[in-house]
Amino acid sequence: MKQIAWRRILFLLAFAASLIANFFAIGYVFRSQSDVPSIGFMAESAFSAYPEPVRTEFRRILRDNRERTGSALRDLREARRELASVATAKPLDKAAVERAMSDVRTATEALQRLMQDYLMQAFEANQEASAR
Repeated sequence: MKQIAWRRILFLLAFAASLIANFFAIGYVFRSQSDVPSIGFMAESAFSAYPEPVRTEFRRILRDNRERTGSALRDLREARRELASVATAKPLDKAAVERAMSDVRTATEALQRLMQDYLMQAFEANQEASAR
C-alpha cells in the first residue's frame, strides 16, 4: 500500500512540474510574440534626452509602424539566435561564426537606421508644430 502512495505522490509531483513548465513556456511564447512593448521601453530609455513633444510623436510613429519595427526586431533576434547556435557548435567553424556576427551587425544597423528614421520624422513633426 505504501508503494502505491509513493507512486501517486511522484506522479503528482511530476504532473505539477509539468504544469509549471507549461505555464513558463506559454508565457515565453506570448512574450516573444509581443515585440512592441519591449520597443516602447527601449524607446523611452534611449530617447529620454529629447523634449516631451518629440518623444510623444516618436511613440505615435512607433505605434503606427508596429509591424515594420517588430519585423526588424525579429530579424535581429533571429540573427542573434543563429550566432549563438553557430558559436556553440563543436568543432568551432570560425568562418560560420564570422558570417553570423556579420548578420547580427547588419540586423542591428537596420534596426538602428529604422529608429533614426522614426526619430527624424518626430523631429520634423515637432518643428512643423512649433512653426504654427
